[in-house]
Amino acid sequence: MSTFIILPARLESSRLSKKLIQNIGDKALIEHMILCAKKINNVDIIVSTDSKVIQKYADKHNVKSLLSAKKFKNGSERCYFTAKKFKATENDIIINLQADEFNIDPNNIRKLIRTLKLSENINVGTLIYETKNKNEYLDSNYVKVIVDKQLKAITFTRKPITSIGSKYLIHLGVYGFKFKSLEIYSMLKECHYEKEESLEQLRMIWNNIPIHCVQIKDNKSIGINSARDLKKARDIYEY
Repeated sequence: MSTFIILPARLESSRLSKKLIQNIGDKALIEHMILCAKKINNVDIIVSTDSKVIQKYADKHNVKSLLSAKKFKNGSERCYFTAKKFKATENDIIINLQADEFNIDPNNIRKLIRTLKLSENINVGTLIYETKNKNEYLDSNYVKVIVDKQLKAITFTRKPITSIGSKYLIHLGVYGFKFKSLEIYSMLKECHYEKEESLEQLRMIWNNIPIHCVQIKDNKSIGINSARDLKKARDIYEY
């Protein structure tokens, strides 16, 4: 069983232009994400991109890359294409590490990998955290999640959703798959809810593919989706 960490990394972004090559401190965002992935041992790291500009950052940090102009609906589809190119087999673990999840703790990625390795019954997983921050709850860039008592996802949405008292569950931009499940995902049609919310994981919910949520504590990552997020990340990094 091999483990791949794939960073799907398009140059253009609808909400913040060329965000992956924007500097945070002395490094581009994509460099921070590559260096985060490199802190995890015994994995193959691949930057999967449509841009030679981004590919150069992979070369700079001595990680593998795949350059393709092929169009994908989301990062998970790009991850499947990449994992297949790199000869992944059915029980290999594929981590889709979204390349804009600045300051994510590598220990949380390790926790997701360990969950997939140790459980035969978990084929898809993701990370969530609990917050009391009302601004995150109201912000559509923060994806809310409802889980059952076994931490299986019931649904995800950008809209305000049922709380747990004054607390909310928020989704982080990391997915883990066993390759056979990622292959199944790639063959499924995009569903209405996925298109409406622009949330790739809703394709799995629609098709009754269980997503196990690994809850983490003390999240300090920032999903870079806007100029405001970028400023916040710069302020934290420079502090």
